[in-house]
Amino acid sequence: MMAGPGRQGLKKVGFWGKAHLLQLLLTVITALLASLSSAAPANAHGGGTPQLVQAPSGPYQVYAWTNPDPARAGILHVTVSLVEPASQQPVLDVDVQILAQLSGESQPIAAPATHENALIKTYYEADIELPTAGVWQITVAHRDAAGSGRASFPLEVRPAAFNWRPIAIGAMLALIALGAWFVLKDHDKSPV
Repeated sequence: MMAGPGRQGLKKVGFWGKAHLLQLLLTVITALLASLSSAAPANAHGGGTPQLVQAPSGPYQVYAWTNPDPARAGILHVTVSLVEPASQQPVLDVDVQILAQLSGESQPIAAPATHENALIKTYYEADIELPTAGVWQITVAHRDAAGSGRASFPLEVRPAAFNWRPIAIGAMLALIALGAWFVLKDHDKSPV
């Protein structure tokens, strides 16, 4: 049905109507961006996938967890707990190193595990960069006055996942710009 001389097609929206439409558009886009940015996996602090459970290592037992699951090329977060075997009480003030060695490579990658960034201060935590996919041997090495020890586990590391977040954020920003242009442009231009 076509609009006749007495009918109008699009209703003219005044400045305040445009401002309200723009505010609604920005609110929706902000909510979408917030949900997109909060969808990122967070590094575990004090947890992850159990890799070692009560593994004997020198004078202690070792617990170790890794994150993310599945492990991917890039940053691997390792959480370690050292305990006295008889009491299961945590052992503090130990020099702990995380060593990662790719199968077939001669030189391991090392990172210190400390209490500094640990959420639970009786845990030792480290972030270690695993540059490629493959089967890695992860070793928890420790040393203090009571002695030293090592405990290891194999870890299959998958290729790095593609990060869609920058593309999605760019698309959302383009939608904001397009929406703002659409709302603010003058829809009702009449010939002079």
